[in-house]
Amino acid sequence: MGEWAGIPVPIEGERLIVAPQMPFAGLFERKSANEIAGEKMAEKGWRWRNSFWCGRWRAIINLIERPDGKVVGSWEPAFHHITHDLATMGASVAWGLEQEQRALQLLGTMIRHHAMKHYVLTGMFLEQSPRSGLCYVFRRLKPTVVLKLTGDPDESPRILASLCMHPIAYYEGSWAGAMCPTDDVIAHLTLMRGDEHRYWKVCNQHPPYRPEAGL
Repeated sequence: MGEWAGIPVPIEGERLIVAPQMPFAGLFERKSANEIAGEKMAEKGWRWRNSFWCGRWRAIINLIERPDGKVVGSWEPAFHHITHDLATMGASVAWGLEQEQRALQLLGTMIRHHAMKHYVLTGMFLEQSPRSGLCYVFRRLKPTVVLKLTGDPDESPRILASLCMHPIAYYEGSWAGAMCPTDDVIAHLTLMRGDEHRYWKVCNQHPPYRPEAGL
C-alpha cells in the first residue's frame, strides 16, 4: 500500500505502541492497563492526583484522592527490570532469524571488525562521536548508554543517560521493538552519526538510576 515499513506484528495480550507518524498507527490504538485502572477508579469516586520517582526508596510514589477528599499514597517498587526481560522474551515471536541475520550482515559493513566481535559476543559495542566527544554504548535489546569521558584514566566515565528509541513501534513493558533487535541498533547508530542533536531529541532519556535505563 505504498508504505515501506509495512505493519508491525500484533501479539495477543501485548499492547503495541506505534509511532504516531506511521500511516497505520490508528489500527493499533488500545488503552493501557493504567488508563483502564484509572477509569475504574474514577467510577468509584477516586481521583489520581500525581506520581513521582523517589530515589531514596527506588519506587514510584502515587498520590490518589479518595471520595472523601483525603489524599493517600501508594508506591510501586522498581528494584530491577526482570519483568521487561521476560516480556521481551515473549515478544520475540514477532521476529525471524532470517531478518536478524540480514541485520547482522548489514551492521558488519558499518562498524569495525573488533566492534562487531564485541557485539556478537557481548551484545554491545562502543563508538565515540567525533562532534560531541560522547561515548555511546550501543546494546542489543537495551537502551543506548551515553558516557562522558573525563580524560583521566583513573576516573570512571560519567553516565549521562540511557537513550531509548524504536523507530516504528514497540511492545509496552518490554525492550522489544517491531523490528528485529539488530535493526533497532542500526537505527540508533545511523541517527547518532547523521544527526546527533535529533537523536537525543527523538529518544526517551532515562536517568541511570531508573529500571527503564536497563543498567
